[in-house]
Amino acid sequence: MPEIGGVRYRTVFFDFDGVVADTNNIKKENIRTAVSDYLDPGETQDFVAFFTANNGIPRENKVYSVFDRETGRQVLQAYADLNRDSFAQIRTTPGFHRFLERCKKSEAATYVLSGGNVDEIIAILKQNNADRFDGIYAGPETKSEHLKRIPFSRPALLIGDSRHDHEVAMEFELDFIFMTRFTQFTDWEEYFRTNLCKMLITNFEELL
Repeated sequence: MPEIGGVRYRTVFFDFDGVVADTNNIKKENIRTAVSDYLDPGETQDFVAFFTANNGIPRENKVYSVFDRETGRQVLQAYADLNRDSFAQIRTTPGFHRFLERCKKSEAATYVLSGGNVDEIIAILKQNNADRFDGIYAGPETKSEHLKRIPFSRPALLIGDSRHDHEVAMEFELDFIFMTRFTQFTDWEEYFRTNLCKMLITNFEELL
């Protein structure tokens, strides 16, 4: 098990966007483009702010909270098409490959726990020679719904980059590491003054 801060973890959960892969800014622009045909510029800006403020929550939940079913379906399809066309530019984050290898050598179970689309995640992992996880759990089901069913061993760690990730970790009594490098959680410094986590890191290189 990888030892971090004196704890040997038997299970490590990885958020995907902004943690495993540098996707946040690309996806932000893609959702902006996807909704721009249905909203005026001000509404588009507000929706993008809402969408990114709730990173970690499945896209379906966010889109259908604003659009009707048919419009929402069209937005989701446009967003998926734009994401697929962006795959070639997406890379994993600094230190990720070496940290994953460390987990594998220590025989810890490793899982992706994401609000994203599982097919997109698999494609990006394969493109970056990183499809080595023991399982991938993604939308449209929520992270909480997945964790209620995954038979994981403790002690367990979640590495994320959103407020939602921290809230899920607290709900399931997981240790939590917050990664700052690619986060879109603008108030994270203020938030973590009063909400404890195991560690704040810039990227995986600090865990090697």
